[in-house]
Amino acid sequence: MFKVLSISFLLCTSGTFQGQNTGITLENPLDSENSTLANQHKFIMEQSKSYVNNKVVKIEWIKKFYSNVKDSLESVKYERSIFEKAYTEEIKVSKDALNSATALKKELDLVNSEKENITFFGSITSKSSYKKIVWTAIISLSAFLLLFLFKYKNSNRSTKEIKEKLNEIELDLEQTKKKARIKEQELMRKLQDEINKNT
Repeated sequence: MFKVLSISFLLCTSGTFQGQNTGITLENPLDSENSTLANQHKFIMEQSKSYVNNKVVKIEWIKKFYSNVKDSLESVKYERSIFEKAYTEEIKVSKDALNSATALKKELDLVNSEKENITFFGSITSKSSYKKIVWTAIISLSAFLLLFLFKYKNSNRSTKEIKEKLNEIELDLEQTKKKARIKEQELMRKLQDEINKNT
């Protein structure tokens, strides 16, 4: 009698874990391109069934969420590569401009030592005005270079954070899969034991 009751209880509880609430229809953010990863994770956690301290999650949801995370990471990698190319080109242009400005300053310093006024882009300019123009150009280029270095550093930090989050999600996913496999094996063993005892 006890065996029959335990088998009935086991079948009833396993049925409740596999069933979904069909009375409520919610929009699935996993299929929406505009949905954030946080919204997708919240949806999975809210729609998943609880059992003791575990969540029973649909495999297709996990696969879709993983696919969305992977797409987001690929998008970030693509944006980062574009930014790095632009950054490298800007650094090269800035260095070339800085080198040419420094070389030009040296040449003009030699000319200024001989003359009070110099010709700069076709116009006669005093020595003090020329120095102001050159230093303004150098400072502007240096500020431009520092700005790009700052942006690159921020982009690199955000990419590292996203990689760490992805690693955490993958570890959680693996643990969830292992726990689900273990529980499934235990239930199958119990069911097989009960079938063997009854036969």
